[in-house]
Amino acid sequence: MVLLGLSACSRSETGTKKRLTIDVGQIREISIPSRGDGTSELIGTSDNQEVVDVSRQQLAPAVDTLKHTNDGPTVFQIKGVTVGTATVVFSTKPLNQPGQGRPIRTYVVQVRAK
Repeated sequence: MVLLGLSACSRSETGTKKRLTIDVGQIREISIPSRGDGTSELIGTSDNQEVVDVSRQQLAPAVDTLKHTNDGPTVFQIKGVTVGTATVVFSTKPLNQPGQGRPIRTYVVQVRAK
């Protein structure tokens, strides 16, 4: 029973883990479903920004700029900077709250030379 508890803790700390291989200079878009209720935000972080850069895709604002809910997914861009391996974690956390949030998806990103 202890092993099941440890396994569950390990999974909840990293979210769903996937492998991704990209080339140096390549950008891969990752779409994460959002709750759309305006109470939480999605964040993406890389444990090694020298290898992988993570940013949110910048889109033009919608016509209704007063709308505070977002029904569509949040799109992040993962860019290969130099050859190596990095772990990218996508987390959700309450809006305007400090901390790392709750991991929902993790990528082990291998960046290779072109």
